[in-house]
Amino acid sequence: MKSSYLAHGKVILIGEHSVVYGYDALALPIKALNIRTTVEDGSQMWMDTARYHGPYFEAPDEYNGLKYVVKTILKKAGQPDAKLKITYTGEIPMERGLGSSATVALGTTKAMNQFFNLQMTENEIMAITNHAEMINHGKASGLDAATVHSDYLVFFNKQAGPKKLTAKLNSTLLIMDTGQLGNTKEAVTKVRQEMENSIQANKGIERLGVLADQTKKAWIKQNQEQVGKIFDEAQTILSSLGLSTDRIDQLNQIAHQKGCLGFKLSGGGLGGIVIALCLNSETAEKIAQASKDLIDHYWVEEI
Repeated sequence: MKSSYLAHGKVILIGEHSVVYGYDALALPIKALNIRTTVEDGSQMWMDTARYHGPYFEAPDEYNGLKYVVKTILKKAGQPDAKLKITYTGEIPMERGLGSSATVALGTTKAMNQFFNLQMTENEIMAITNHAEMINHGKASGLDAATVHSDYLVFFNKQAGPKKLTAKLNSTLLIMDTGQLGNTKEAVTKVRQEMENSIQANKGIERLGVLADQTKKAWIKQNQEQVGKIFDEAQTILSSLGLSTDRIDQLNQIAHQKGCLGFKLSGGGLGGIVIALCLNSETAEKIAQASKDLIDHYWVEEI
């Protein structure tokens, strides 16, 4: 017997870090980035990924969220000692802010739900996915899980939960992978420490929440220039919280020289990915080519 589930990645457009403190955020599912989770009978509990092949529960600590998912569902199925081979295929670079951990947590939950015919509700599936994210990142808002589970732009608040936004901005988003591993847990801790020690940091987080609301309004009006300005202001705030890097700052400079409307890091920061809002794909390609010595990969999405 075999079951599988394809889950896609995401980018946060605005509101990273502030969303953890109850403010609004906006995130975009990226269908081009996906991972398929396949569950089948095996001779022991086995994990097969691009980076690790071996006994499931002996996998490195970075897979602790997944171990939680598997143990929880085996218990629900009444088969704690089941022997399964779980394979992950496809590629979302890890620790880049592209939602890789939420993608595999959701994929594993959905594929195992199918395999054991548990008929879990969407709420149960999301609760397991979100708990895995808490294990992975220390503090998780639920935004990543909601967005990898959505086919549309997600406007998110911890209290209100996710709301889908079907409007298009009619512009192009360039996503660039800096090749530097971001560390969400480290970044979240850094921001928390900044907030404990600085009134300015608290004001910055609050302002990011306001900017998320403004982005939604500008997006619905298809005001690309306004969204670009908001991205730039958000980047200044994120940088003031110590989340930017020299490479990100260099990419920011290149993107503006080549005509982007706005630029910011996306996700935890301290590396990971950056996004540049462009009027068209020609501008996006121009920026990507000028940045090629500083990036590992790039993706162009019409939004």
